[in-house]
Amino acid sequence: MILKDVSSAELEIMKIIWTAGKPVIITDIWREIEGHDWTYQTVQTFVNRLNAKGYIKIVGKQVRSYLYLPTVTRAEYIVQSRGELIDGGEGASISDVVSIMFRQGICSKDELEKLSETVSQLLK
Repeated sequence: MILKDVSSAELEIMKIIWTAGKPVIITDIWREIEGHDWTYQTVQTFVNRLNAKGYIKIVGKQVRSYLYLPTVTRAEYIVQSRGELIDGGEGASISDVVSIMFRQGICSKDELEKLSETVSQLLK
């Protein structure tokens, strides 16, 4: 599934939706936005764009608000949006990326162990 790119502002909205882990309304998203003085209408515009691009979908209605859920996971988004950069070339392999993430503290030893288990299962 190829989706259109999202802006950095739209990505902030997506992070809130992913973190919620349940259907959200625009008011829920607006309350979670930090560091911005976005109006409700601004958030609504970003949500409408994400819906039009296929990143979220309407799954119901609550009073006068639509309920939204993501159509892609964070992992799917990362693979789709950045996967073309991980091509196995010099400094651009999956193992290079994981190594850098570990050294920068982005992933922990526990996460590396889980990754190792996942790779072992995939290779069976």
